[in-house]
Amino acid sequence: MKKFLGLFARIVLVSCSSGDSDPAPEPENNTPSESSYIEPNNNAVCTGEEISDTEISVNFQWNAFQDVEDTNLQYTFTIRNVTTNLIVATENLTGTSTSITLEKGTSYSWNVTATDSENASVTGATWQFQTPFNTITNYLPFPATLTSPDNGATVTVTDVVLTWEGNDPDEGETELLEYNVYVDSVNPPVAEVATMLSAETHTEILTAGVYYWKIESKDPSGNISNSEIRQFIVE
Repeated sequence: MKKFLGLFARIVLVSCSSGDSDPAPEPENNTPSESSYIEPNNNAVCTGEEISDTEISVNFQWNAFQDVEDTNLQYTFTIRNVTTNLIVATENLTGTSTSITLEKGTSYSWNVTATDSENASVTGATWQFQTPFNTITNYLPFPATLTSPDNGATVTVTDVVLTWEGNDPDEGETELLEYNVYVDSVNPPVAEVATMLSAETHTEILTAGVYYWKIESKDPSGNISNSEIRQFIVE
């Protein structure tokens, strides 16, 4: 009987010991939270240090992104030429500022991605700006920002409401912009479905299918810019 009780006790101890040695689960990593930008201002003509007749050095600055586990994040700064959509520069940084030499009289867009020590990342908003000309002139309007429907969205109604936001760096001209709307089943869209709109919305009646759309912005001087092209599906 004593031998049986001793064996039973050893089994209980081994069982308890095995349970206690199980490793604790790894804590879940949190993705960084995006933050706001400081300069250059969004939808505006920037300032900077003149390098030559054709170039200007522009300062970029943003607020530090937040992360629960990591106080030191890695930042990827990306800037594009709005007209060509080509990347002008990409920099990997630990700080929250940089300076880039750019062409004068050109529209650019930029954003910042923050990455933590476990490679979780978040990309902030995309801002756009215009570098100044050497002489006083009229700037091109900024490409319209398409707001609805979302790119790749599925729409379940045939009356599709398209919305966007226009902007012009010349003082007082944003309110005077006119918009032409292109909606088509081919990419890029060539069917102009509405012209000379002052409102930043248009409703188009469509049948089921895949559609592409863009907005053409025109200022009082006749300068024109085109938005990105987005796709949506009507079911």
